[in-house]
Amino acid sequence: MKGMPPRVLRHALAARLGHGAAAFSVALLLLTGYALAEALPQWVTGWLGGHAAASGAHDVWGLGFAVVAMVLLATRWRASCRWLGRLCRVRRQDVIWLREFLRDFSGAREPRAWHAGRLDPLQRWVLALVLAMLLVVTTSGVCLYLAPPGWRWVFVVAVRVHIDANVVLVAALAVHVLAGLGILPTHRGIWRSMFGDGAVPLATARRLWPAWTAAQSVAQREEAEGGPRSRA
Repeated sequence: MKGMPPRVLRHALAARLGHGAAAFSVALLLLTGYALAEALPQWVTGWLGGHAAASGAHDVWGLGFAVVAMVLLATRWRASCRWLGRLCRVRRQDVIWLREFLRDFSGAREPRAWHAGRLDPLQRWVLALVLAMLLVVTTSGVCLYLAPPGWRWVFVVAVRVHIDANVVLVAALAVHVLAGLGILPTHRGIWRSMFGDGAVPLATARRLWPAWTAAQSVAQREEAEGGPRSRA
């Protein structure tokens, strides 16, 4: 629309749908899990159908979540390993960018630091922590479900691990959600990248993902220049 600031496409529809499905699954598992732990008001547990219904939904959805994750990991093993490796990688320019980013939350000036990733360093490390805790929570949950009745020590350890990992998971998700809502000056308009049309303001993209944004601009310019020639 005329008068709107320039924007750049960040995520395609398939990525947005996958993110939405994962977000819904994790939210449902957290909600039913807290209902089982009696950490929610009674009316919320009643809205979920009661304690028994929450327990059944938690078990079935949790096992289904684990199976789907294993299938996706098995079918795209090499790509998943490369992606996870990029998430956990730490480079000097990442540390410099993070230091400069934390110094200025106003979003008023152009960033002086640079990083070459498609995801910014803070985003990558928080996401890596979320995935690690999801792995621990899922594994411990499967142990709770499949542990033989006589192996009480497995049940006790799995419960403790499940609870502690869930606390870290919720904290990491809180940071992820805070950034994703786009209420921070440095993240204006970012919510549309996953829950809108997939595009973000160009100024936000340059601040968070400078190398990726520059590459997108070059690609769009080359496509625009080469389009008429290729059609001819």
